Amino acid sequence: MTLTTDTPPTRGRRWVGHTTKAVLALLCLAMAWMWVYYFFFASDQGVYQLSDPTWRTTAKPICEVAQAERAKLADTEGGYIANPTVEQMAQRADIVDSATNIIERMLDDIMAIPVATDRDRALLKVFDDNYRLIIGDRRRYSKELRAGHLVPYSETVVAGGPVSNVVLDFTAGVKGNDVPACSPPGELGGDIRT
Repeated sequence: MTLTTDTPPTRGRRWVGHTTKAVLALLCLAMAWMWVYYFFFASDQGVYQLSDPTWRTTAKPICEVAQAERAKLADTEGGYIANPTVEQMAQRADIVDSATNIIERMLDDIMAIPVATDRDRALLKVFDDNYRLIIGDRRRYSKELRAGHLVPYSETVVAGGPVSNVVLDFTAGVKGNDVPACSPPGELGGDIRT
């Protein structure tokens, strides 16, 4: 004798099964539409991309000159100093301030480049405001070094990440403005006293 435990699905179970299938089908349809939109209808212009290409061509050489000036300040002869003296931290602060002065002049020069549209002016304001936060972070860091405090360099958090992410979105890549030389330098990491 065989016992069968197969009972026909109840009406409530059938309804849950059909609802689940319908929800999954809608999700698949929505994902398919998202990709169709992305490939065929979405704008190629990045969030921070300026519509005026002359800004980019004018800014690029200004930033390249500033990067070259900053590179001359690099002093790696002594290698990494794990436990620097107060004098060595003050020397480092001088180098950081000199580099930051170059960055600030660069920013002033590229912000003086005229653009034609209100949208571009608004984007440049966001770029300028965020870059000024980086400059402030660098000044705060050099002040700590001068006070004899070896602290790690840290950046202001904007939109859940370091402020340099916003500036990099503006300067780097095709969806940005393709002026990587205008990106903020990252030479201040690694200062942790053990």
